Amino acid sequence: MSTTRTTMVRRGPAEPSGPAVAPPDPGLASTPEPTATVYESALTLIAVVRRHGATDAQILNATGIDVRRLKGPLARVPLSRLEKLWDFAAQVTGNPGIALQLHQYYPENKLHFVAHLGMRARTLREALISWRQYASLVCEADEVDFAVDGSVARFIYRCRDPRYESRWFAEHFLSLAAWFALSFTAAPLRAHQVNFMHPDPGCPEAYRQAFYGAPVNFLATENSIVFDAQYLELPFCTADSYLQHFLKEQAEELKRRLERDTPVSNRVMFAISALIQRGEEVSFERVSEVLEQPPRKLRQQLEAEGRRFRDLVDEVRRHSAARYLKWGLSITQMTEMLGFSEPSALQHAFRRWFRATPGALRAQMKSGDPTSD
Repeated sequence: MSTTRTTMVRRGPAEPSGPAVAPPDPGLASTPEPTATVYESALTLIAVVRRHGATDAQILNATGIDVRRLKGPLARVPLSRLEKLWDFAAQVTGNPGIALQLHQYYPENKLHFVAHLGMRARTLREALISWRQYASLVCEADEVDFAVDGSVARFIYRCRDPRYESRWFAEHFLSLAAWFALSFTAAPLRAHQVNFMHPDPGCPEAYRQAFYGAPVNFLATENSIVFDAQYLELPFCTADSYLQHFLKEQAEELKRRLERDTPVSNRVMFAISALIQRGEEVSFERVSEVLEQPPRKLRQQLEAEGRRFRDLVDEVRRHSAARYLKWGLSITQMTEMLGFSEPSALQHAFRRWFRATPGALRAQMKSGDPTSD
């Protein structure tokens, strides 16, 4: 198989016309925080840090997660607390590759409901379609997808909330995909390459084991596994159409309930972020299509929450730009990935968002200025 790096072309929209009204740094509270299920990743992380001597009081102090409240299969936690749990687990275990290896610690047959649904599919293709449809049941901000270009396919993970594009989530989902493919087809997924948007964290052996020695690229334009498209037709040894039928009915009900309880501004922000990351047009009409809502009704719902579409587009771009700058992406990369017409437009946006140039802000981040994160 070829191991040359795939160039991913993104044709993003130009910067929206008109003044963008957004405070320089409104913080995480500007839009309600998404939640993630505790089953099974969070529960496994807690079990791992406990085995390394961490107490429930220490977990609460470090992450804000009260272990006593994690009762029932539908328990959820704010995404920022899950991100802190990943950080805490890496610190306690001394293992920077823990997200690539966490599935090794899962109790036998203890998988999330969405995984059980996917493993009942007939083929890898059908399983990925199922995962794409119900990924939000695991975390409201999660999006998984796959694309086929001739004889090559890509499995893609995106975090649709730019405030939480932690490397832990991308590493966990891509390593899970490789593990699921082996577990459910009995054939290892031999990838051409694996791409991550974050910088190299310096744990090459963990990556080698997770992806069977495939070459790994960092600071890429997406989080993805590139593999032969023929793998999509591999039959699942765990297929069960009878059980799949009933699991899908339950998944649809849970999805309706979750969408009903999610603020409209969050759903719009998720759609904006996903479109930007895919390199697609970002317009109110396109977001309405993605959310399957009539534009007039969607605008009324946003106004009822006191939010404007233009502000949400600006918020998504601002949080994404700060994250990408911290990771070390170039201005050229960020211009393309965020859909600006040219680098000067992004430079102007940085001065409006942060009252600093990208270079000055990057220097603040490197110096450890607590106000620059």
